Amino acid sequence: MILGLISDIHGNLSALRAVIADMEARGAERIICLGDVVGYGPYPGECLDLVKRCGAVLMGNHEEALLYGAENFNPRARRAIDWTREHLRTDGDEETRKHRWNILNGLQLHCQQGNFLFTHASPRQPTREYVMPRDARNVDKMGQIFALIPHVCFVGHTHIPGVFLEDHTFVPPPMLWGSTYFISNGEKALVNIGSVGQPRDGDKRASYVLLDDDRTGPRVIFRRVEYDVESTAQAIEANPQLDNYLAERLRAGR
Repeated sequence: MILGLISDIHGNLSALRAVIADMEARGAERIICLGDVVGYGPYPGECLDLVKRCGAVLMGNHEEALLYGAENFNPRARRAIDWTREHLRTDGDEETRKHRWNILNGLQLHCQQGNFLFTHASPRQPTREYVMPRDARNVDKMGQIFALIPHVCFVGHTHIPGVFLEDHTFVPPPMLWGSTYFISNGEKALVNIGSVGQPRDGDKRASYVLLDDDRTGPRVIFRRVEYDVESTAQAIEANPQLDNYLAERLRAGR
């Protein structure tokens, strides 16, 4: 089975549509969303409507903030969450609103399929822990994280795709695009799949992963997809409750 893995959509409907079309064209039979469907972007409700096709939808820190409060967020992110919460309370008809809130209230912190673990941030702290490329050489931190990984753990959260290996190396994005990364059955890996809706690695294209498992080990295919960045950026700028900086981030991929 080929799995399509998405994360950090952040209300970017154009990017989500482009990614779903791309993964389905490449044979994805099931989609797993690793969280942060909402936050920052102008179309949180429509993105929630689309992820209903996913086999599992996990809780990101932005859904957590939406449901329980955004006190630890910076002012831009907190304003976006406050607007998102009010928007989801008023947008659409009653049935649509109920359906969207049912999705939010039913989010899981993690899911597991065989020896594959899926979560938003890290297996140690599912919604909040940042595992950055520089952490690859942090022996204590990565040792504790890898102790919780059965074989491969897939995460998002940092918006920076790449592969962390147990030997304290990090395989960065430039080495991955358009290629298949093979993980043998005898090793462990932490795979960051990047962000659909707000990439931060200098590439403004939407990022996602296809996972193809076979007897010799999983094959992880990193994909980048073009989408209409400008229309989403302009929709952010047209919303007085969303900071224009969020639009500039999309244009720069930062």
